[in-house]
Amino acid sequence: MDIKQQVIDRFNELLGTDLKNLDKMVHFHEQLQLEKRQIEESLTMASTEAPSKIKAAVANVELIKTDIEDSIDMAQKLQESITDSLQRDIKTKSIETIINSLEELERGLSYLSLIKSIDSISNDIESAMASGNDKSMINLFTNLLEISCQLESSDCHNLVNFVRETLHFWHNHLKDKFTAEYMDVLKSLKWPFCGDNISTLASPSSDAIIKFKTLTEYLLQLQLPQETDKSSVKSNLLGNFLPVSLPINLLVRPLRQRFVYHFTGNKQTNRRDKPEWYFTQILSWIRDHESWIEKNVQPVLNSSDFSYINAKVEFMRALVQLAVEKLHSELPIVQYDDALFAHLVDEALAFERELRENLLYPANQPATVSVLTQAQIFVKWINMEKKYATEKMDAILSAPAAWERIAVANVDNMKVTECAEAFLTLLTAMNERYSHLPQPGHRLQFLELQLELIDDWRVRLLQLLHQDCEDPLYSLIPRVLNSVNYVVNVLMEWGVTVHFLQLHYFKKQCEAADLATDLGLDFHEESAEESGTVFDEAVALLKRLEKELLEEISDSVALEVKARSRPYRTDKWFTMQNDKEVASLSVTPSGCLMFEELASRLHLMNQVLSLQLFNQAWRNVASQLDQYLFEGVVLENRFNAGGSVQLKHDITRNLFPLFGLYTNKPESFFPLLRESCLLLNMLLGSVMLLMEVLEGDNEEAAKEVLADVGVFTLSPSLALMVLKARTDIAMQ
Repeated sequence: MDIKQQVIDRFNELLGTDLKNLDKMVHFHEQLQLEKRQIEESLTMASTEAPSKIKAAVANVELIKTDIEDSIDMAQKLQESITDSLQRDIKTKSIETIINSLEELERGLSYLSLIKSIDSISNDIESAMASGNDKSMINLFTNLLEISCQLESSDCHNLVNFVRETLHFWHNHLKDKFTAEYMDVLKSLKWPFCGDNISTLASPSSDAIIKFKTLTEYLLQLQLPQETDKSSVKSNLLGNFLPVSLPINLLVRPLRQRFVYHFTGNKQTNRRDKPEWYFTQILSWIRDHESWIEKNVQPVLNSSDFSYINAKVEFMRALVQLAVEKLHSELPIVQYDDALFAHLVDEALAFERELRENLLYPANQPATVSVLTQAQIFVKWINMEKKYATEKMDAILSAPAAWERIAVANVDNMKVTECAEAFLTLLTAMNERYSHLPQPGHRLQFLELQLELIDDWRVRLLQLLHQDCEDPLYSLIPRVLNSVNYVVNVLMEWGVTVHFLQLHYFKKQCEAADLATDLGLDFHEESAEESGTVFDEAVALLKRLEKELLEEISDSVALEVKARSRPYRTDKWFTMQNDKEVASLSVTPSGCLMFEELASRLHLMNQVLSLQLFNQAWRNVASQLDQYLFEGVVLENRFNAGGSVQLKHDITRNLFPLFGLYTNKPESFFPLLRESCLLLNMLLGSVMLLMEVLEGDNEEAAKEVLADVGVFTLSPSLALMVLKARTDIAMQ
């Protein structure tokens, strides 16, 4: 029924309700025939392919069966092999137990042998000590030390402790013995060489020196790897001081005793207001003993296994530690007194500078700066620097001789003032104080303080200038201008020194790292590379002030000259006599006051300004006068032949020579006036030809013609205006 219903449904789907669609039956019949043939063909193919597929499947099953049988055979053989191995292992277990017992007995024997060996070494040391054989004692102790070092990683803790205790026992005995002998030898050598003992440096006893060197070598051999030099002051700062070798420690002992005696307690030499006393004492001891140490101690080190030790550096480090301990104990009290604190910091820095620069104390060794750079002390220090620098700056600017000129080597033409030199001295002194700080971050904080002081100095100069309302040339402006210019030049020189280039690099690194952190990016060192110096911003601000003051002086000079130029500008240039009608040309009478004022002002500028600033100032004045006289005289008047010649005479024989005192080619700074005189004095025929071109529409041709006659600055339109100012042109 289902098939019948499917057939009916398919006919209904094809024919629908319209009986006229019966013609589709032919097409439907053909489609059914096609489907029938396809089904028959597929059945035919299946009937032919089935036997081959079944045969292949059967062959595959046979192959799998063979593999399974082979695997079963291999498993059985493996089982038999394992059974045989287990049976053999049972036989070897008894042998293994015997071997383990033997190994345990051997370890026990080695343990007992080692104990016996240590006991034997101990007995030998005791015998050597009784017989006074020092060299044998040291050799035996060295063997004991070597055994102790080899056992450090052993799990036999009791044995390790036994060896360590034995080692320390003999170390203490031998150390006490040789220390006593060492101190006796030092007494015979009159060590330390202080006061009256300094004379013994030149004539020590040869036997005593030999004994000293021998005992020094013995003490070096007694040195324990883990031995540390405990200090009386408990501070993290002392962790920077590596322990010194035993001989050096004994050499420093009497000096330490003297230091403690003189600079602790109620002694008169122990004064908080005189830290230079103990700093100077340490430096004196180093100077008095360093050559003797290098001559008599270092060779012993070089000939032994301790050649890596620098005796002089160790001796210095041990003495410097005394100064650091003393400084560290004084600061908690002194920091509450500004005067004492400032003095103590100055002396500590001077001490460090003397160590590093003159005594060649290595930069990687700790000294007093490590105390001053503790967080609390460093904040106090930099605040004190700012306070005293500000007070010093006030004193510099208010000093009666602040603006007096002083002589400075190689810069006589800069007209240096006392104020500028004192301010730079203040910055230089600050450089010297913080240049030895090991951490770039600390140096950058001082650099920021210096930049702040430079800006403060600039602001104070502005405040002084605002109070001064005199004529610029007679006021403070020239002296302030010279001061600013000198400071700018010095800061630019400082900026390219190694010290400030390093600070610039560190500063850019910090800024780039902070920016990367704010943006959540990874910091790369390459991103922080930037040219320039740390003073670029400060120099830019000072240069802007310099430019403003220079323009003010230049403008004042030009203004005074312009004020005297009115008669000259309104003179009757169109009625002047020709040069042929007078015996000789002289300056125009109406221009005498103007030229006199100009000469006077230029001379005064040259006297009050540095050479560099004066060269800029007179160029500014020349540029203003060139423009002003061109517009006020040439373009505002008419010139006959006599007027043209007279103007040329005034310009070339009076104006140019005034500036010729300061330059070889003054005419190059007055291009407008020079070219105007050239056009006003050209022959009439040439002028007519030139005007034809200038009045044309071809501007390029006009510029070429002007260039041919020597006019390069004036535009064609301005040149035409100058030519039309000639009276002989107006008559044409």
